[in-house]
Amino acid sequence: MRTPFCIGLMLLSILIPVQVLAVQFWTDPAGNDANPGTKALPFATLARAKTAVRTALAAGSRGIIIVNVHGGTYRMDAPLQFNLLDTAKGAKVIYRAVKGETPVLTGSIPVANWVPDVGRVVKSDLSAIALKPSRQLFVNGNRAPRARTPDYPSSFKPLFALAGGVWTTPGIEYLHNPILNPTIPDPFTWLQQDKIEAVIITQWKMSICRVASISASVGIIPGLITMQEPGWTNANVFRDKDTGEPSIWSFWQVTRFENAREFLDEPGEWYLDETAKALYYMPLWGEDINTAEVELPQLESLIEITGAPGSPVSNIVFQGLTFSGATWNGPGSADGYVADQSGFHLAGGAQQPNYIGHSTDVTRTPGNISLSHASKIEFRKNTFEQLGAVAIDLVTGCVQNTIDSNMFRDTSSAAVQVGGVSEDDARPAATSSICRGNIVSNNRIYRSGQDYFDSAAIYAGFTQKTLITHNTIIDVPWSGIAIGWGWGLMDEGGFPGLPGASIGQWGEFNTPAISSNNKITYNKITGFLNMLWDGGAIYTNGQQGPTMATGTIISGNVAYGKRTLAGGNTYYTDGGSRYLTLRYNVSYDNPVGITYFGPAPNLLDPLPYPDVAILNGFPYGSDIGGCRPYGDIKYISNYLLHPDFFSVSPYVDLNGVTYPVDMKYYSNRTITGVSGAPRSYLSYAGSSLYK
Repeated sequence: MRTPFCIGLMLLSILIPVQVLAVQFWTDPAGNDANPGTKALPFATLARAKTAVRTALAAGSRGIIIVNVHGGTYRMDAPLQFNLLDTAKGAKVIYRAVKGETPVLTGSIPVANWVPDVGRVVKSDLSAIALKPSRQLFVNGNRAPRARTPDYPSSFKPLFALAGGVWTTPGIEYLHNPILNPTIPDPFTWLQQDKIEAVIITQWKMSICRVASISASVGIIPGLITMQEPGWTNANVFRDKDTGEPSIWSFWQVTRFENAREFLDEPGEWYLDETAKALYYMPLWGEDINTAEVELPQLESLIEITGAPGSPVSNIVFQGLTFSGATWNGPGSADGYVADQSGFHLAGGAQQPNYIGHSTDVTRTPGNISLSHASKIEFRKNTFEQLGAVAIDLVTGCVQNTIDSNMFRDTSSAAVQVGGVSEDDARPAATSSICRGNIVSNNRIYRSGQDYFDSAAIYAGFTQKTLITHNTIIDVPWSGIAIGWGWGLMDEGGFPGLPGASIGQWGEFNTPAISSNNKITYNKITGFLNMLWDGGAIYTNGQQGPTMATGTIISGNVAYGKRTLAGGNTYYTDGGSRYLTLRYNVSYDNPVGITYFGPAPNLLDPLPYPDVAILNGFPYGSDIGGCRPYGDIKYISNYLLHPDFFSVSPYVDLNGVTYPVDMKYYSNRTITGVSGAPRSYLSYAGSSLYK
């Protein structure tokens, strides 16, 4: 006979799920992949642990599978690739650091065995390894600059020639001028010319183009530095509407040259001779190179998570790990790196000249960690550092992934990138390709964009229900957070949100793009626009939803400490921005900046570049505003240094309608400095974990 007590126990067993014991594996750099992966006999690599996890999943494991990762350095010779075989259906796979230990997953190699070379330069022979190219070097944890010339060298001038009514760009003409450029040897004598790169940094853009060959200058007759294609042509597609000549957004001026042994003349600089397989470095004063930790990144990818449309890889957690030591060699190709904006750049030979400063055909900067068709992947309490591209890139079809409570520091491009900017991203054929419901929260981001200055610390393209909240962003070259694309030209109706643009210029769109219900809340951003200008702490462009109710919410953010001279709007609603609500945000210590296009040419220069310095020094920017926003924007109860709307460029259409339209502005208050900032705002905006 069953007693009521027994019946009660039976009912409880039905109502309360049976706890499935976790399957556990262990890794240790001192382990062995021939081991069973137990605590006593751990694997040596995460690749072997991943294979063991696959076996457990294939055997029907439905509980939690934990890979316990002991501290130490795991040097990777290939990325960890996750696909549908790694999908934890009904389970969760957790790769986590053993408590109190610091495991480092790195794609770099250590460099040692230095010998004297010339002067203070030392050399390491790397011929014994299968050396790959690299664009970064880290010494004692610090990013070292590649060998380079001084900024704005005299007697170098991009050559624009008018032939048959068409402007062409043969290359960069030069005169060897040891008086004006005493540290730069005659370019005709530069060795390994096809490895040398010309760089320009201007406004919100930068371009990197590789040299093809160099012809000599003779007397006062200039020589010519011929550049590699298609990068050079792409760097000059942005034209002046009146003259047809490449404009101030093209490669009209040389900021510097990089990547030649001849340029290695300053402490801390380095040069990698890929042909001879030798690394050259000039130690900092007081630096002992024989005891220094020198790391040369080799892999371009550390983690790749790739599902399929409708079949995402899911339920994988990475916790407490450090990811470091990756590069990205794309800018070293013939394409170079020709920035459009936010890390998206021009590549390939199909680019056409335009007068609006942006292209319809751009390529994303890849991620050293990338996700595509992935769901419920979590990155928690990890460190991402010394990376050569975007740290984490959510490419397409990424749903309900979480990037929370991580540290990002010293990345070459963005820390986090979500979604894309193409027509397929704006209006995907299948809903499974939409990036939606992803969370970027409680992260600390320090010094992102260290090589590619046009990148924002966090960028979101065409996405839905993206939540960017409680992040602390410190010391970034352009904008802290950027969202949107197209400047209205990719929205329904094709609003011309760029000067010189026309309705429908990028196509006729009769339906809204997919962007909707995104939120940017309670972030703390300081030290923005530290290299470029014409950006903001939070930057938007394009329509943010089909209605005001589904638009982007920007709320409770605190932004301060903008570079003093940097022109830009702290909360920057740029071209075509529509359906935005900005409320309870704070802006202080962000003085109005100025325009700056580089220094005027040297008066003694026999080959001066165009003097656009006459455009320098104009006041530019404020707390809020933008260039040609559409409208439908609400500013409610913000605390601002200058609580007046500042618009760089309003727009009047052919019907006489002046944009922006339907601007709502009320209950905003003046703030006079730090002391005027409500303490409640300063305490809850930004990361609670890392403050």
